[in-house]
Amino acid sequence: MDWSSFGAGFGTSLLGLLLGLFLNHRLTIGREELTEKRLQLRRQRDASAAVVKILSQWVRSTYLGRSPTAEEKWQLQTTYWENILLLDKELINLLFPRLANAKDAVTTNELIVQARRYILRQNEPDIKGSDLNNWPP
Repeated sequence: MDWSSFGAGFGTSLLGLLLGLFLNHRLTIGREELTEKRLQLRRQRDASAAVVKILSQWVRSTYLGRSPTAEEKWQLQTTYWENILLLDKELINLLFPRLANAKDAVTTNELIVQARRYILRQNEPDIKGSDLNNWPP
């Protein structure tokens, strides 16, 4: 047996094995990063939908120009419970003052702008509350 050819063959095999392990590791990392990005996008969509559902139920009776019925209050409470679980603490802190009609609460449009800034991870909002459309009845 020729030890030099054995050593060369072994070295080539070892190099191939290490290269295969490295490529597999990089592919695994790439898949995990892609999965994390998809999860983040899903969370953004869920949070956006949750804010919209809560606010749309909350403004409904005002939009219609009347006091909410018991059924509408129940629907608002149900919508709130269903969706508040999807929100981070910062979004909840944005919503609470507006839903409580606190004196220092921002307008609904400004709330949407701030929620959008948070959800899209912006340092500063890229739109203003006055940029948003409202269609009165």
